Amino acid sequence: GRPDHQQAAQREAERAESAERVGALVRDFVARVLAAVPVARLTGDPVHRLPGTASFTFAGTSGEAVLLELERRGIVSSSGSACAAGSDEPSHVLLATGIAPEVAQTAVRFTFPHGLDRPLDAVADAVAASVAAVAAADR
Repeated sequence: GRPDHQQAAQREAERAESAERVGALVRDFVARVLAAVPVARLTGDPVHRLPGTASFTFAGTSGEAVLLELERRGIVSSSGSACAAGSDEPSHVLLATGIAPEVAQTAVRFTFPHGLDRPLDAVADAVAASVAAVAAADR
C-alpha cells in the first residue's frame, strides 16, 4: 500500500543525499591527492563516476609498494580496477582507456562507504606520504 511507496521514496531520497555527500568528500580527496602527488593521475571520467570510488595511477612507482605503504599507515586500498582484483596483470579496462601497461600496473583504487561523513584529508595525506616513501626507496 501507500506506506511502502512512501518508505521507498524516503529510502531513495536518503540514497541520493548520501551519494551527493560521499561524492563531494571523494571529489575533495581526489583534488588533494592530485595537488600533493605530482605523478598522480585520476583514472576514469573526472565527473561521471561512482560517488564512493577513486582510482589513481602513480607513474614511476610500484603500485604494490604503495599499497603496502598505505596499509602500514592504516589505509586499506586495492590495486588496479575491481575487474582485475587479485591479478598481477594490469587492468584490461585501464589498458583499453589508453593507459600504458607499465603505468596501469601502478594503479591504486580507493572505495569509500555510503555512510562516509567526514573529510578524507588524512587519507589524502597518507597517499602523498606513501607515494613519496616508495619513490624515495626506489632511488
